[in-house]
Amino acid sequence: MKIALLGGSFDPVHYGHLQMAKEAVQVLKVDEVWFIPAKKTPLKDRILTSDTDRLAMLKIALADFPQFKVNPIEMQREGTSYTIDTLEALHKQYPSYTFYWLIGNDQLEQFDLWKDPDRLVQLAHFVCFDRDGKLVQTKYPIQQFHMEPMPVSSSEIRRGNKLNYLDEEVLRYIYQHRLYVKDFIKERVSPKRFSHSVSVAHLCEEFAKAHGLDTQKAYYIGLFHDVAKNLSKEVMEPWMDCICQENKKYPVAVWHGFVGSEIIKRVFYIHDDQISHAIYHHVLGTSHDPYAMIIFCADKLDPLRGYPVKDSIACVKQDLAKGFEMVQEENRKYLKGKGN
Repeated sequence: MKIALLGGSFDPVHYGHLQMAKEAVQVLKVDEVWFIPAKKTPLKDRILTSDTDRLAMLKIALADFPQFKVNPIEMQREGTSYTIDTLEALHKQYPSYTFYWLIGNDQLEQFDLWKDPDRLVQLAHFVCFDRDGKLVQTKYPIQQFHMEPMPVSSSEIRRGNKLNYLDEEVLRYIYQHRLYVKDFIKERVSPKRFSHSVSVAHLCEEFAKAHGLDTQKAYYIGLFHDVAKNLSKEVMEPWMDCICQENKKYPVAVWHGFVGSEIIKRVFYIHDDQISHAIYHHVLGTSHDPYAMIIFCADKLDPLRGYPVKDSIACVKQDLAKGFEMVQEENRKYLKGKGN
């Protein structure tokens, strides 16, 4: 059999990986493509997402492609993953197979840094799929093919960008297991605002649990409620013109709730009406939807704000409607004291 091997962290797997695998089937006429997730990559020092989660996402992404398989050989080996060790082990296990190791331009440019590169090219046919139309000069017998560029990387996705390059079910898994999501927020708000968002998310969970509501939904409302807080008026204004021009009558400090409710749909692909509704109303407290009341209270009662909130939190946990009214009244007094 002819087997193409595609190694990487797959943290997470995205359409760019699948594109390379499809190209291998078409160009090299291989029988299968084996995705080999690394346990620890020698040229990167980042701590990887758990083996369990990366394997699960791979299996989801490959479910519709019978020629694509997951081979966890490197995850089953302790220590750093070296390609030379993997290829030698595969040759022992499958002595009659012909292997093709797939790489990209960036890996070819670093090929001298790989462990025992001269031996590597004896164990497998190395094939580079370039994405920018530029051939890389190399002394090694490595085939190079052009592949249509797909402008996405796992690192971009971990920062909450280009999530449309993920399989929908992989994205669902990411949200279900809370992978990368704190980094989605960390990339977009100040450090102080990030700490506040995480704190509010956990308080939302507590309130939801106390009232038999969906704690996961409440967590995401809290985590994303201020996603637009650090945006300037100039950035928010086009959003406001598009989604709720009538609300431009409110001070700019209020706009981030309206804009954030749309950003979670268009940027983060969170299509849940209760989540967007709660974020939309969280600044003014103008909705009696239970999740909207929860985020309004949690935002105002965040322990990181530095004033006594223990009794108020207990009140909200005991009676959501009564606690909501109490927090509204306290907020009105606070704003009146500031002259607003």
